[in-house]
Amino acid sequence: MDKRAALYQQFDPARPLEAHEEDLYVDWQLALKADDVKQRLANSIALSGPTPVCRLFTGHRGVGKTTELKRVARMLSEGATGRKLFVCFLQAERWMDLDDVKPPDIVLHVVRQLVDDLAGAGFGLATAKLGEFFGEIKDLLNSEVELRDVKIPAGIAEFGLALKQIPRARATLRRLLEGHLPSIYDLINEKILRPARDWLKVNRGCEDVLVIVDELDRIPQKVINDRGLTNHESIFLDNANVLRFLACDVLYTIPIDLAYSRCRERLKLTYGTEILTLPVIPVAGRDDVPSEGGLSQLRRIVEERARKVGASPEELFESAAVGDRLCRVSGGHVRNLFILLRSSLERCDRLPITGDVAERAIRRAANDISLPLRSREWEALRKVHQSKRPAEEDPALWYDLLRNLFVFAYEDEHGPWYDWNPLLGELPEAIE
Repeated sequence: MDKRAALYQQFDPARPLEAHEEDLYVDWQLALKADDVKQRLANSIALSGPTPVCRLFTGHRGVGKTTELKRVARMLSEGATGRKLFVCFLQAERWMDLDDVKPPDIVLHVVRQLVDDLAGAGFGLATAKLGEFFGEIKDLLNSEVELRDVKIPAGIAEFGLALKQIPRARATLRRLLEGHLPSIYDLINEKILRPARDWLKVNRGCEDVLVIVDELDRIPQKVINDRGLTNHESIFLDNANVLRFLACDVLYTIPIDLAYSRCRERLKLTYGTEILTLPVIPVAGRDDVPSEGGLSQLRRIVEERARKVGASPEELFESAAVGDRLCRVSGGHVRNLFILLRSSLERCDRLPITGDVAERAIRRAANDISLPLRSREWEALRKVHQSKRPAEEDPALWYDLLRNLFVFAYEDEHGPWYDWNPLLGELPEAIE
């Protein structure tokens, strides 16, 4: 394969690393002596013993949450923290329409994934019990007037797919599902999880079960009533009892704008746990002084990917300054960095990436991100850049900027701080 094509494929911004890809994983939190989020998540679950915990995890989309969660799953499934668990991993976006998701949808797919994974491990009772349950309500589902022309098979996977693929049937399906939630809770906790624990202990040496529900942080925020209630608050606060139904450990990702909102303390009290954040890698400090530590970790991320296909940094970039320039304007957001690298490679007929090519990629990215911004947003962004604090005067605008990656959340020994996406600083509008 052409080396340029191999590099382009290595810098795939949409593919999280698998837990076994040790050669590509850069543990920047350890290197920078920051809180090791994956270790904290794994420790909290291991230390909880037989008492189930429900952890919340957040961060900007594209900073590496899925990569970290896969490592948490491996640590606990291998017993690296002193307690070996059977880990079930649900990718929400694959199964749910996140533009229109409700708590019962999440429950259904948590149950489906758990049963599928237990069956895959050899515990067939889970599938049999759930099959019996959905067989019993098949006729009820198919007898509903609203569903006369939408036949739902007696199967949890088919029911779940219907929720995603047939929007006009969702209200009825959810109503029927909500009416059976107590029975589902009893089925999964008493008739499946209880015998599954005994089976897993004997056959797998596992002490308990952990369910990781990834990608719920991608649920777009919507105001759903005239009092200003958002769907985020409805799902994760008003329906917390629904999300905490499993009598085992559960770990949910949640939207960053909810985690950093006025609801933060309520979330902590409701779930009885601190909300852990995977921050963006710092390319500079609060004082705008470049962070050599953060930049060195970004260089390592790029270099490890290049070495994987037999390319040296000298082959990839015309000079070290070109690579550093791309790292700096990425703001330490790994997916942004990979997008910039791909954009640069697309502009090359051959390696290395030159300074001129990198600058053209940066200019295009800066112009793209600025397209929706108007004077009000620019004023707020300049204030954030100068103060490194939230735009408190307009909370709705602030959470929109945070959610849509116009602002990045960083952390240091003093706590969280914020700055604009450095691409914005490349534009004339950045200057008052």
